Amino acid sequence: MKNKFLLLAFLMLAFAKMGNTQTSAFTTDDVSGVYSKGFETTSENAKFNTSTKFTRSLILSPNGRFEYHNFRQLKGQEEEHWWARGNWRLEGKVVFFTTTKDDINDQFTIDLNNTKARFFKKSPRSKSPKIQPTYIRFFESDYSLTKNLKLPKTDE
Repeated sequence: MKNKFLLLAFLMLAFAKMGNTQTSAFTTDDVSGVYSKGFETTSENAKFNTSTKFTRSLILSPNGRFEYHNFRQLKGQEEEHWWARGNWRLEGKVVFFTTTKDDINDQFTIDLNNTKARFFKKSPRSKSPKIQPTYIRFFESDYSLTKNLKLPKTDE
């Protein structure tokens, strides 16, 4: 009887431990930070002289707020800025973005409701010497400029 009790207690502890290890290892502190990507191109030839600047940045605050900025400047045109802000939450490895009517005004015009992104980070168990950057990749959005957008974390 005592052996059965010990076996039962051991199995309960083992299954409880397995249940805890399968939850996401990421917290809001892991995900929060600054993500950005930008580039500048210049092309000079006999017919055209062009330059283009693009910058996309996302700030995820630990308090659950976000701010997204999309900047573009084409040669001969004025700078263009698009902004969004709202709330974000983490479920497993997926970041969900929501924007309320209070978040939208003259400056913040983008609505990122129904937007989802996947958080990628090198596993702490990985022993590989390969450097793997932390980044976020948007995989679902009603806003076309964020679809399949990959933004590396810049404040690590």
